[in-house]
Amino acid sequence: MSTYCRKVDRRILLYATILCILNQSDRGSIGVAKVVGLENDLGMVNNDFNIATTLFTVGYLSLEFFSNFVLKWVGASRLLPTLGILWGVVCALQGVITTKGQLYAMRVLLGMSECGFTAGILLILSFFYPKHKLTTRVGLFYLSSPLANVISGPLASALSQIHHPTIKRWQWVFILEGVITVCVSILGYFVLQDHPEKCKFLNPEEREFIQKYKQREGTLGGSQKLAARDVFKVLGDWQVWVMMGATFAACEACGSVSVFAPELINELGFTAAQAQAMSALPSACGAIAMVFIGRFVRMCGSHWLAGTSALATALVGSVMMISTLNVP
Repeated sequence: MSTYCRKVDRRILLYATILCILNQSDRGSIGVAKVVGLENDLGMVNNDFNIATTLFTVGYLSLEFFSNFVLKWVGASRLLPTLGILWGVVCALQGVITTKGQLYAMRVLLGMSECGFTAGILLILSFFYPKHKLTTRVGLFYLSSPLANVISGPLASALSQIHHPTIKRWQWVFILEGVITVCVSILGYFVLQDHPEKCKFLNPEEREFIQKYKQREGTLGGSQKLAARDVFKVLGDWQVWVMMGATFAACEACGSVSVFAPELINELGFTAAQAQAMSALPSACGAIAMVFIGRFVRMCGSHWLAGTSALATALVGSVMMISTLNVP
């Protein structure tokens, strides 16, 4: 069991984590671009920037529901790297726009191209890992989100220091981050596998082992067909809808910090470069907390209590931040 899980960790989980870091970085790069001149160059005023950030969510939600059905039909080894290439290209194209209308269009396309990636990776992990091993791997995968902000802040700060006679600093942020994503995504065609039953890096004994284990668990395997009754069973579960609402609220809060933290720090009197680097600090603390969250859940004896405690801590921090910003 341990040997099998380590092999899958090295191939699928590691690659998925790296690509997710790039995913989060590309999504939040607009916050860094704003600090280094995006708004002024595009003539954005009032709520124009807020509209641009909101349109990403519109594009994301428009296709998210259908993404896993397409994933099941097309296969992870082809769809997920393709999505990475698409959002990398769109991210880079944000570096050549000249009007806010073009930025709006790019944000919608970015959301559409990113939708399905996170859910798709979670689906693939559920195919490859036994149920009692899956929780830890999902936690490690979600660790990529705070790590992305830890890395992207200093990285974007460095990219924004590039001086070119015709290419603006905020354009470099979009272009280079997009190019990096495209290059890494291409590797996915050779790394990702659709399901364990036909996985090339597993030997016959390991493939047979995981097949029989998943059958004993009664969990859905990658090669099995998804019946309509399975879909309606999930949609009829009230816990799914409650979890969806909670996840929506948490993701919106995290996304707001990622996008607006550089600007808020900049308004406190720090330079653009300092603001970009310092915006990584909340995520660094979050990454450290996620390392210990599994132990905290066991101490609480309840996922609900542990989750509620974590969100309450975040709420206290948000109130403290708002209070600080309102001090003259």
